Amino acid sequence: MVTSGPNPGVRFDYDRDVIGVEVELGSVTITPQLIAGYCAAIAETNPLYTDARAAQAGPYGGLIAPPCLLPSLAFGRRGPDPKVKFGNATLFAGSRLECFAPVRAGDTITAKTQVKEIYPKTGRSGTMLFVVRRTTYSNQRGERVAASEQSLVHREV
Repeated sequence: MVTSGPNPGVRFDYDRDVIGVEVELGSVTITPQLIAGYCAAIAETNPLYTDARAAQAGPYGGLIAPPCLLPSLAFGRRGPDPKVKFGNATLFAGSRLECFAPVRAGDTITAKTQVKEIYPKTGRSGTMLFVVRRTTYSNQRGERVAASEQSLVHREV
C-alpha cells in the first residue's frame, strides 16, 4: 500500500496489513550456560546472574537471567515484514524493555512479536519513516515476563 508522507510529494510504500499481526518467533530454554555466556560477553558480574550459590541465597532463590538477555536471543523466526520501500538506509532508532518477572535458569521463554506502528516524521534532516516492533516474552507457565519495543528508521542519507 502506498501512503502519503507529511510533505507533499513524499510517498511511502509499505504493507499496512502486517500492523498488529502477532507472530510466534519460537521458544528458547534458559540454561545456566546460556546465562554464563551472555554475562561473559557483556562483562556482567552481578552474583544473581553469575554465581549459583550466591543466587540461591538471594531474593529469587536461584540463578536468574539479566533482563537484556531476552531481546538478544535468536528465536529462529522473523516477525512480520512491512516491506518498507522508502529511503536508502535503515537505522536503529532505539529500544525499550519492560520486565515483569525474573527469568530463571530452566525457564522456557516463548517470544511473540508484531509491528506495533509505522509513522512518518519530518525533521531538520528530512522525512523519515519509523517502524516500531513490540515483542512479548512468556515463560512455560504462560506468565508474561518481559516486553520490548525496538524502532527502526528508514530515510535517505
